[in-house]
Amino acid sequence: MIDNMQNTVLKVTSISKSFSNVKAVNNVSFSVNHGDIFAFLGPNGAGKTTTLRILLDIIKPDDGQITWNLDGISNQMPKAGLIGYLPEERGLYLDIPILKSLVYLASIRGMDKNEAKKAAMKWLERLELADRAKEKLQVLSKGNQQKIQFVASILHKPAFAILDEPFSGLDPLNQEMFIDFIKEINNQGTTIILSAHQMQLVEKVAHKIFLINKGEELYNGNLAGIFDSYGNKQIIELHYKSGLNEDLLRRFAGAENVEIIDNIKVKLTIKQNYDMKSVLSDLAKLEGVFDISSHKPDLHDIFLHLVKSH
Repeated sequence: MIDNMQNTVLKVTSISKSFSNVKAVNNVSFSVNHGDIFAFLGPNGAGKTTTLRILLDIIKPDDGQITWNLDGISNQMPKAGLIGYLPEERGLYLDIPILKSLVYLASIRGMDKNEAKKAAMKWLERLELADRAKEKLQVLSKGNQQKIQFVASILHKPAFAILDEPFSGLDPLNQEMFIDFIKEINNQGTTIILSAHQMQLVEKVAHKIFLINKGEELYNGNLAGIFDSYGNKQIIELHYKSGLNEDLLRRFAGAENVEIIDNIKVKLTIKQNYDMKSVLSDLAKLEGVFDISSHKPDLHDIFLHLVKSH
C-alpha cells in the first residue's frame, strides 16, 4: 500500500441515476485516496457497474458531481492515459492478433509503440501466453481472454485503474495470481477501484470497502472497520450425517439467522452477547450432527447479513 501521499484523487458527491422507473444509483457519495485499493461491492443489480460507468463519463448522472484529481488539476474527467478500465463485459477486438491489439490500445493511451510491445510481451510471458501472441483473441478460453483484458487495462501504467469483476472466468489458481498482480500494480503507483463477487479474494486485497444495495450505500469505510462493526457475532456450522430438521433449526434459541447450505450443512449466526453455554447445551441435544465448527463472520457473511437486512 502506498502511504506517502494520501490526497484525494477521486471525489463522488451525491450522484443519482435512474433508468425508466428504476433508481439504479441513489445519492451515493465516496472518495478514493492516492494508493487505495477500494472495493465496490454489492449483489447483482445493486448499481455497481452503473456507478463505475458514471465515473468514466460513459453515462451521465441525473444529479451529483464527480471530481478527479490525478494530475494535480481538479476536473470532471482526466486524460485517457491516466485511467485503465477493465469492463465487466469483455471489450477487446476478437479478430485481431493479441499482441497487435494490446499495442494498439496502449498507444492510443499515449504509450510509445515499441515500449508497449516490450511491456506486452513481458506480461504475456508471465501469463504463459507468449507463444500465442499472434493468435486472435477469439481462439482463447474465457479465462485467458480475461487475462488479456486485464493486461490491456493496465499495460500503459495508469495512475488509476477501474477493475469491474477482474476475477471473472478465472480458476482459483489464477484468481490468486490476479490478487498478486493487483497488489503489484498498486505498489507501483496505481490507485484501484475493483468490483467483485468473490468476497474471500476482496478480503485479501482491499484497503477500503463500499457496499451498495438497491442503489444505496450500506457501508463505506476501511476493511477493519466493517469487522469491528459487524464481525463480533459467532457463526456455528453444523454437518449432519443425513437430512437435517429445518423447522427445528429455525426455532433454535439464540440464532439470529439460519442459513441452510444443503440437506446436510447449516450455518447458525448466534445473537451478539448470547449465552454460549446455552447454545452449546442446545446443540448437544440435536440428533444426527457429526461435526460442529465455529468462527467469526468473514466478509461474505457480513455482506449477506447487510444485504438481507436492507
